[in-house]
Amino acid sequence: MALLGIDVGTTHTKVGVFDVEGGALAHLQAPTPRKTSPAGYVHFPPEALWRQTAGLVRRAVAGAGGKVAALAVASMGEAGVTLDAAGKPTYPIIPWNDNRTAAQMTALTGKLEPPEWFRITGLFPNPIHSIAKWLWLEEHAPEAWRITRRWLSVTGYIRYRLTGVAVMEASQAARTMAFDVRSGEWSRELLELAGLTADFLPPIVSACQQVGEVSPEAAALTGLPAGTPVFAGGHDHICAALACGAFTPEVALDSLGTAEALTLGLPTPPNPEGSGGFGTGPHVIAGHSYLMGGIYSSGGALAWLRKTLGFEDFEALREAAATTEAGTAPLFIARFHGAAPPFNDPAANGAFVELRPEHTPAHLARAVYEGIACEIRAGIEALERLTGRPVQLIRMVGGSAGDPFWSKIRASVLGRPLEVAHHPDMVTAGAALVAGLGAGLYKDPQDAVARTYRAARTFHPTSPDASTTAYEQLYRHYRRAAEALAGYRGDSYREER
Repeated sequence: MALLGIDVGTTHTKVGVFDVEGGALAHLQAPTPRKTSPAGYVHFPPEALWRQTAGLVRRAVAGAGGKVAALAVASMGEAGVTLDAAGKPTYPIIPWNDNRTAAQMTALTGKLEPPEWFRITGLFPNPIHSIAKWLWLEEHAPEAWRITRRWLSVTGYIRYRLTGVAVMEASQAARTMAFDVRSGEWSRELLELAGLTADFLPPIVSACQQVGEVSPEAAALTGLPAGTPVFAGGHDHICAALACGAFTPEVALDSLGTAEALTLGLPTPPNPEGSGGFGTGPHVIAGHSYLMGGIYSSGGALAWLRKTLGFEDFEALREAAATTEAGTAPLFIARFHGAAPPFNDPAANGAFVELRPEHTPAHLARAVYEGIACEIRAGIEALERLTGRPVQLIRMVGGSAGDPFWSKIRASVLGRPLEVAHHPDMVTAGAALVAGLGAGLYKDPQDAVARTYRAARTFHPTSPDASTTAYEQLYRHYRRAAEALAGYRGDSYREER
């Protein structure tokens, strides 16, 4: 018996088929299709996205012998598809991290102060969130907006193409900034603020709820039997948190990708007042919530550096960085696209600090690796202050999670063991577990994780030596520099010392 998980990510779309003990029977991925508009905007074309996903499913199902008992879908958050009355896309998908919507978010916060947005949604206002994208479309794509009747998250759109059923899963709804995390319903107040009606958004369902079955039309494209149960799934990072057992304060999930999400699970409902500035919302585990922070551009910052410095590939970038020593590189403030929760500074930018004439491209490369680790440490320490409990273990997932060079730097900067999950793609594994829980193949989430999770490798902090001292000094300098940069711009944000 097999379970299928789909993950539509910013960079890659992935499909995995797993047995009930967590073994991978098939796994495929392909670059998420994208196009650039005449105005220079990057988009995901919905039809191409669906066709690619369906093709990956077909190949994965064939590779796994065709025996899929159930499936669920995960994807990036914030991004989605506008549909007309016939269910056809009216406009390409705006990427989640596209900041073209800054003016729209500013207009919304002019109507309601940021603390009130946070009180309702558990999110600090940021242009990435879906509600700002809707206003941008109304203003800049009026012909498409005029015929738009409904919006679906990327997860919801793939489910819709599989089943014909339009619903929104709660962990994805929480990323729109139109969802009341306390009531678990769409916020009429916020929708009215944006000039929208409740029927613009679909009904909300829980992650492990069956939302439909694979239709005959979808079966013909995917190779799945018509009638295969489809469960809701959820936000990519939260599905990965389930697969890694990150639903108690002692275990944090660090999801590495274009962005980097630091997620901690709590066995309580969402409570913005007690979240300490972290994003909060419903977990894919019923009755649980999460706290989420991280970095809006982690792998993205490395990709920028590789391209800017002319390195052939990421391996060349790592090799160059490895030729330098801890404490010899400048500081890199890892805040491209703003500072993520709990720091919530949308105006923040990345920066190199303490550059010296002897610094080379290799030093700049090492600085970015170290700066990202420092930003994650700041988030972990904020989580510990909030919960009053130490984060004892960090589980890492993502394509670069097993890279020894970066992982050793991280472990030493963080001062905590880092565990790399046995499968590099725990998002599809988590989506498959959601399907398994919904189908009753596991007793509960603890049973699912106990049966399926295994560590491939553990990285421990460096024993006390010169590099340990260098990293502690580096981290103190990082905190001061980040605070000074915020003060230089005159922002209200300040780091907690």
